[in-house]
Amino acid sequence: MSEEMDKTQLIAEIQSEREELETTLGAFSQEQMTRPLLEGGWTLKDLLAHITVWEQRMVRWVEITLRDEVPEMLPEGLTWSDEDLNKWNQQTYLELRDRPLDDVLADFESSYRQALAVAQQATQEQLFDRDRYAWRGGRPLYFMVAANTSWHYKEHNAQLRSLSEN
Repeated sequence: MSEEMDKTQLIAEIQSEREELETTLGAFSQEQMTRPLLEGGWTLKDLLAHITVWEQRMVRWVEITLRDEVPEMLPEGLTWSDEDLNKWNQQTYLELRDRPLDDVLADFESSYRQALAVAQQATQEQLFDRDRYAWRGGRPLYFMVAANTSWHYKEHNAQLRSLSEN
């Protein structure tokens, strides 16, 4: 996203990337969604649970931020390093892998609505003023929103498209 991004463009990008992700998902059967097809033995169901968890974290963090509070974002002892994020993702995978597909799909849909709503609720200034939240270190809040919605959808959609082409 460029520095010229605004709230309208952010919302449109979230919606567009989600539509593309859902279109790609439509190429897979329910049976395929529960079969290990991804690295580490993950299923598509596990991937959807992963996306949902990150959306929900973002929703919580943004809601706290919009109250002018500072969210606790990481579990104790973890950093934003790739190694720690991989550990956190693996822990989440282990916690959620036995959930039924129908439950994961329902959460995937409702979480998206919540994520989109929190982005729509925030003002242009709240999302894009890089100095509004000192704890963000000059990174505007929209980075957090996009990283856990449109950027995340795009990343995993590319992964899914490569599966569907094989």
